[in-house]
Order: sequence, then C-alpha cells, then structure tokens
Amino acid sequence: MEMKTSEVKEAVLEFIKANPGSSVEAITVGIKSSDILVRGAIKALHTGGVITADGDTGAYSFVSKGKTAPEAAATTPKPNGKKVEAIAGKKKEEDLGPKTFTGRDNSKFRFGEHRNLHKGRLVHLLVKTYVEKNSKVSLTKLQELLHSEELQPRFGVVCELSAAKKFSKNNVDRHFVKNADDIIKLGNGTKIAVCNQWTAEGIQKLLKIVAGQPFGFKVKVEEAAE
Repeated sequence: MEMKTSEVKEAVLEFIKANPGSSVEAITVGIKSSDILVRGAIKALHTGGVITADGDTGAYSFVSKGKTAPEAAATTPKPNGKKVEAIAGKKKEEDLGPKTFTGRDNSKFRFGEHRNLHKGRLVHLLVKTYVEKNSKVSLTKLQELLHSEELQPRFGVVCELSAAKKFSKNNVDRHFVKNADDIIKLGNGTKIAVCNQWTAEGIQKLLKIVAGQPFGFKVKVEEAAE
C-alpha cells in the first residue's frame, strides 16, 4: 500500500537525517515511494527551512536546530567531503534542461526507441548499448572514455560490481545493482555497475562526451514531469 503524503514527508525527513547529502533519486529508492510524492515532501520541507539543498550537487541535508537554512547550506558536505561555500549575490542560471516544481532537475530523455528515461536510466542504457556493440572494451578503457572519475569523483560513472556494492549504505545503492538486468557484463567476463547519482550539470557533461567519438549517440531531452 502506498504511503500517505504525511507519511512520505516524515519518511523523507528521517532518511535525510540518517543520510545527509542524499539526492532525490536516492531518497526515492531508500523510502520506496513514488517520485512525485517524494518531490512534494522535499518541496514542503525545503520551503519550511527544515532541510537545505546543495545548489551544485542537488543533495539535501537536515537543518539542525539553532542553524538557519543559509548557514546550513554554507557547510553542506559535497560527495568528495569538501564544504560548499556560501555564495553572496545571485548565481548565474545555466541552461541545464527543464526543472520540476521543487526547483530540482527532473528532465527525461529519449534515446533511440526508448523514451521518458530519467538521468540514471539514460546513463545505464548508453553504457549498455556501447558495451553490446564493443564487447572487447575493458573496464579501464570504458572508464577513460566516459571520463569516469572526472564526472563522478566519488562513485565513478562505471565500476566493478564488487566495488559498487561497497558504496551501498542503509539500503541505498549508488549504482544500479539490485536487479540482474542492471548488471552489465563485459566481453572478458568482468561484471560492472553504472552509477545512478546524477545532477543536471553532470548529465549535460556526459551527453557532450557520448555525442562525440567513439560513441556518436544522439540523445534528445523530453519535457520534465510537472
């Protein structure tokens, strides 16, 4: 049975308290609720100053008592452990695709015959498609082509399945590892996993990479869900 709105809001808050710096995708998977309900709860909590959002990574953290949201935002940890400095004045808007009512990017994409793909699923399909056409590619070469450490300094765009499982914490996966179909097998037998933690900025950088050689992939942006 699907949780009520009030239950989702409470579950989201408890999850963020236990997992500071979580993305919308991680929260949705963690509390096993719908994307729409989770985003609605996040909007309410963020508007009420209960949680703060990292404008660079899209990660959410709990605002401790006695600390205002702007103060908390100034010390929200990034995935690489560094702190985000408060920026005075307005930050220049970048064209990173449509955004949802929560202010977070919820773009969906089309690749070939596949439509309405969220960021993580798009990346998974792109990697899977390339591997199927290039069975001899090694993990090291694939990581090099995808700029794995540059785009995902903490988790890697792709990594070995065993390494991906080590990143999982409190039933939250940072890579697609739960289902057998999510695991990609290279020609040499190596099993790899694809990262599911993507921001609007990160996905735009990846799309530029896969549009060039040796990929040559054409990806279209579809309208974000309202």
